[in-house]
Amino acid sequence: MNSFDKEKLSLVDYFIKVEKYNVYKVKPRSNNNVYLYKVDNKQFQIIKIVDNFNSDPGRYQIDDEVVLSLREYLTKKFQRAKLNVLSIVLIANNSQQVRNDNGDVTLFVDNNNYQNKVAEFFPSLQQSDSGEEENIKNMSAEQILEDIKDPNSKLTKNLKQLSDKLSMNNLMVTWIFVVLLLVIPIIQVFFGNQLFQTKGLDADSITLVYGGITRDLLVWSQQWWRLWTYPLFDSNIFLLILNIFILFNISRYNEAVLGRWKLALIVIIGVPLAGLFLSATMPNTIFSGSFVVLAILWGALFSYNFGKEDLASLVSNQRTIIVPIWLIILPLITSNFPSYLVVFSGFFIGSALGFLFEFKIKKINLSILYPIFILTAVLIIGIVLLSIHRYSPPLNAPVVNALIVYWNAGLTSKGAIQDMLLNYYHYPRNEWPPGLRTTGTFFSNLFNLFGNRK
Repeated sequence: MNSFDKEKLSLVDYFIKVEKYNVYKVKPRSNNNVYLYKVDNKQFQIIKIVDNFNSDPGRYQIDDEVVLSLREYLTKKFQRAKLNVLSIVLIANNSQQVRNDNGDVTLFVDNNNYQNKVAEFFPSLQQSDSGEEENIKNMSAEQILEDIKDPNSKLTKNLKQLSDKLSMNNLMVTWIFVVLLLVIPIIQVFFGNQLFQTKGLDADSITLVYGGITRDLLVWSQQWWRLWTYPLFDSNIFLLILNIFILFNISRYNEAVLGRWKLALIVIIGVPLAGLFLSATMPNTIFSGSFVVLAILWGALFSYNFGKEDLASLVSNQRTIIVPIWLIILPLITSNFPSYLVVFSGFFIGSALGFLFEFKIKKINLSILYPIFILTAVLIIGIVLLSIHRYSPPLNAPVVNALIVYWNAGLTSKGAIQDMLLNYYHYPRNEWPPGLRTTGTFFSNLFNLFGNRK
């Protein structure tokens, strides 16, 4: 058996499956070389792989009878085709590159450097050379340990690469998420009463003051900014700490596997989509907190890793298994069963976005219908339900309380509150708080009145 059989088969497999070259089969039986062609390639339209060359490299000839025949065949079939040849000559203890004036290139490589040399022209060769990664799931512990001991093994290199991506210094987007989730609760705890005079308000009113979301404020007051702010406030400090700890865990793997900009876009797009859908389907509910972000990130990572068996996917799936467990048990612990709608909507929106970022345009198939269906359905359901104005929705006291706090802080007008009471809730004017009918009344009376009407 030729000592280069493995390398030869690896290269042929790569050029056929990844680069989509065709095999040219018209050659003498005694010729063991492999000839490949792809006319629309920008660099080399013909590739010749030789593994039985035992002569002086200076005597190597690119245009043998098969290459000449292939040139003639391609010239007839594609009249204006540019025909350059890349010759890959597998030869022991040799490494050199020869470029001809006409654009042909010959690579003399051995089994230690052939990947790096060919990757200079086809960079995806190193990315697609995942034999060790693809089989890692089936490797024994002893085999994995042996590979890790070898500093030059693919497994060791990928393990180091993944470790570098997960290092604290490389988690820029993840740290931004953590800081944002901590800023609003810290402001509320230490400066809330001074900034917004929220002392004595109920939990739902405080949630809306600090960016929570509900249908009434989105539709009537057009406070669309709440679609991005509702994850930033959680009134339960204990759950906030747990959620941030778990979110940091899954976000760092999302950032390492998907990349920074993909992670950022998934959150920037996924959070408002989930908020739109939840506000439309739960019109009388006030909600906030990072729980929905956990569901979005888990959905994105699950979809991106689905069907893969490389090292990064296997490690990230194993290390983030706590996330789906937490998403399932938390609503049971708190007896907040509507949270399952938050989980499902976040998961499917995240998985659709993760799928889109993984989807390759060159491989268009029916699977693209999944993200299109999910994202389109979310948008249509949200927009349609939010556009249906109920004639007389029940008075939502926390909504009015939050608006009064904003009025007191100079962030909204008295007329906006009156407009909502009169034209949205159709609330009798004679039952309005005195402070909204006349000026000069203390705000505490307003808070007490609406707080008692819950």
